[in-house]
Amino acid sequence: MEIRKFVDTCGDDAYALALIVTKSFDSAKKIFAKTALNCGKYEELFTVTADVWAECRESDSNDEAVTLTGLELSAKLEALLKEVLMKPQIMRGIIHLYYENDLDVNRIAEVTGESEKYISGQLSKLPAELTEALDKHYKEICIKIRAEDKLKAYVIKAADTGDRRMFEVKEDAVPIHRWTKKQKVIVVIIAAIITVLVCIVIPIWSAYIEMIKAEREMDFEEPSTDEIFSYTYEPDEE
Repeated sequence: MEIRKFVDTCGDDAYALALIVTKSFDSAKKIFAKTALNCGKYEELFTVTADVWAECRESDSNDEAVTLTGLELSAKLEALLKEVLMKPQIMRGIIHLYYENDLDVNRIAEVTGESEKYISGQLSKLPAELTEALDKHYKEICIKIRAEDKLKAYVIKAADTGDRRMFEVKEDAVPIHRWTKKQKVIVVIIAAIITVLVCIVIPIWSAYIEMIKAEREMDFEEPSTDEIFSYTYEPDEE
């Protein structure tokens, strides 16, 4: 498959699968680039999907992620995406292959290397409400998951020039994911709170503790022997 055809017909599908399975923007971009640069061996989307899945299993995953930033989803779609991302990696892949790529159970088994019985069992375990929501709205989520134009331009240039080292040499070869405005505001607020705590609250509290300690030491300080006798002994009058 020619590189431009791959980018136009398979690129976003490959990127979306990689992102859902790994929950990592860096891993998804690297998988996209590697798959695109090997596009000459592909004739159909299914073989691309199988290779992407294999790469996902070998790549780093962000197991803590419960959402994907920058997609600008409605509250309903965000909740559905969160529910999918909370599933184990194998289940995220099965859901994506079934509800986005429209693969049958036997084809999903070929891609994942799992048995058809296992795939069917996992799909049947999904709550009816969730399966209905996935059937109606999962594709809406995936429409938002697209490889960046800059990334696509880089892989096309690398394929045309034959210089695949550009992904290793240029720091911006795989674009860095940008934070949303809401995330930036939250980070600034947290940084301000930490600054106040470190620069004002903690020093004042430490000074207060030291003052209390000093007062207690003064209260319990025993007078010297000479001072005791100066208060209690009176010399006899001659």
